[in-house]
Formats: sequence, structure tokens, C-alpha cells
Amino acid sequence: MALPELLKYSTEEEYRQHYIEHYCNACPIDTFDGIPVMFYPDAFDHAFYKRSRKSWKAGKDTFSTQRGERLNWIKHVLQNPNITPRKGYDKAKDTYDNTRRVTFMSEENYLVVIYINKKGEGKFITAYIVDNETAAEKIRNSPVWEG
Repeated sequence: MALPELLKYSTEEEYRQHYIEHYCNACPIDTFDGIPVMFYPDAFDHAFYKRSRKSWKAGKDTFSTQRGERLNWIKHVLQNPNITPRKGYDKAKDTYDNTRRVTFMSEENYLVVIYINKKGEGKFITAYIVDNETAAEKIRNSPVWEG
């Protein structure tokens, strides 16, 4: 499955409108195994911004064009039956969490995270390129998500 082309907009607002139109207004988007995933406008700032400072305590304050350009990859990755979903890691609890489903495209080191509620419905959390090979290897080796 070839990835969609990168988006090339001039402004952050154009990326935001693309997200709202193609994800929020198109809800739900089903994963390859039938989980409906909801997308909300307020998730944009979390998913498509990054920290300008390395500290985890620093807030996300800078729009990431790299993340924005890959907006159309989210649906592609969620719907790809060749990617094995993994459990997300909860740093605060220092354990894997089955309510966090991580879909990781190894070839591109591209990660999509959704939250799964008790009804088995998903909510989009974030998506980005994992630029640290140690972190990418941990994701590849994390436990398989159990639905």
C-alpha cells in the first residue's frame, strides 16, 4: 500500500481546516478491524504541535509542518491490515495500557495513537514520525494490542 502524498499548504490554518474537513467531519473512520475512530477539532493542537524545548514539562508551542504534511497518512495507517496494533505505554504508570492502541508503520517510523473506550470505540490522540531509533525499537517490541 503506497502512502498518500505529503500535503503542502502555506499556513497552519490550511492544515487545521484539512484535518477538520477530512477527519472531524468524516467521523467515524473505521480501522481495518472495524473500530470506529472519532476525531475532534481540539485534538489538532496536541497532535500537530511539538515542544520547542526538550523538557517534557514544557508545553507544545510550535506547529509541526512535518506532522501536518502527513495528515493523510493517519487514515491510511489505521486502515492498513498489514500493521499489527500495539499497546501504548503509559509513562506515568510505567506500564503498557490496552486502552491506548498504537499503530506503527515501521518503514516510515510513523505512529498513530488512539484511545479505546469501554465500548470499543476509538478517539484519535496523536500521530507523528518517531525520530529516535531506540524509541522506535521499543514500539516495535511492545505487546500486541488485544481488542
